[in-house]
Amino acid sequence: MYCAVNILTGFLGSGKTTLLKHILQHGLNQKRVAVIVNEIGEIGIDGRAIECLNVEKMIELTSGCICCSVNYQFALALQSIVETTNPNLIIIETTGVADPIRLADEVRTAGFRTDAIITLVDAENIIRQLRETSVARRQLEAADFMVMNKIDLVDERQQRKVEKKLRRRNRRALTIPTSFGAAPHDILFGTSAAIHRERLRALEEAEDQSGGTSHSNHLTDDGITAFTYEGRRLIDRERFERFLKRLPSTVYRAKGIVRFEESNFASLFNFTCGRYDFDWYRIPDGSPFMNQGIFIGKQINSIQEDILEKLAACERPESES
Repeated sequence: MYCAVNILTGFLGSGKTTLLKHILQHGLNQKRVAVIVNEIGEIGIDGRAIECLNVEKMIELTSGCICCSVNYQFALALQSIVETTNPNLIIIETTGVADPIRLADEVRTAGFRTDAIITLVDAENIIRQLRETSVARRQLEAADFMVMNKIDLVDERQQRKVEKKLRRRNRRALTIPTSFGAAPHDILFGTSAAIHRERLRALEEAEDQSGGTSHSNHLTDDGITAFTYEGRRLIDRERFERFLKRLPSTVYRAKGIVRFEESNFASLFNFTCGRYDFDWYRIPDGSPFMNQGIFIGKQINSIQEDILEKLAACERPESES
């Protein structure tokens, strides 16, 4: 039985998990869907946001990109999904710094075929991201669909400017404007692999002509680094929000889970280029809880100690926890 594979990619904070939640909540015409979520850090955050949705099986791969450092785990994950759930569709949510061209090659090596590469774009921040990182450019160039997300945060002039930039990078892909990840799933996930055979051949030829991608250094080339935070005390919400507002511009993305009060609920926080929001998460009964977060940005290891100290200052004293 044929199993479609779709790659859902896009730079840090573009809204990949939000779009994935939207399509899973609204269904995919009774398709049996499996999901692989890849996280660059050691902590799996995004998987918690979709673990209770309409998914036959969900596998998290942490501690690196599928397309390089954990590719051996990826092949095993694909095989496990097919053997245990026999899905119609596998959706791969990449890290925000993944190279989808290399990932499509890993999919092919594992014996599958990529139906489509769907690249999400943060309309508010993409121009800066294209200027500062090569991986953001590669994500656009590989796309079959470019979902221009967060258009509610820009005016019409900025939207036209972004659309022009996207077309310049990729004239072949269909551009879909949206907000809050509410893109038409029947278009994004209803395509046929036959449509994309020519694209895959073109990608292979591009790789051959360039001698392949020096992918082991794709994060180093862009100067992107990451670090994690863990803590057990309750967090003071007012201090934590003030902390998020004051994060330096070199922090592109931060996400995690924290608890503000003693209860069975915690808060998933999402920070992208100066904006942040919270979503509630129910802690499974009897499960130990730890505040966890990951911070990703441009050469932010130099400010890691300062950020962790400020996070510690957000923790309540033990007498209040």
